[in-house]
Amino acid sequence: MLEVTLFLDEEDRYNGKPMHEQIMRTLMHHGIRGASGFSALMGYGHKHHLHHPKALGTVDEGPLMILFIDEEAKVQSVLPLLKEMMHDGLIVTKPVQQY
Repeated sequence: MLEVTLFLDEEDRYNGKPMHEQIMRTLMHHGIRGASGFSALMGYGHKHHLHHPKALGTVDEGPLMILFIDEEAKVQSVLPLLKEMMHDGLIVTKPVQQY
């Protein structure tokens, strides 16, 4: 089993639509067992721009994280599609044990 964590921003788009929604649809279409999306309180990336969407008076979009776990073969088959979709985000994979 492999765990995949995707780090992106709420304002990221793919084909004019919210990237996080497109990623979830791609995962569903390719039979990934399940995925969860998380909204962060704040964060920053390689550009060192602090995203703090809950700050008073800000219209900043926040950082997001999508997490899924599935069999290694399924994950490896969908990773090229995710890499194509994400230009500035980060994709992290790690092996996990299922109990």
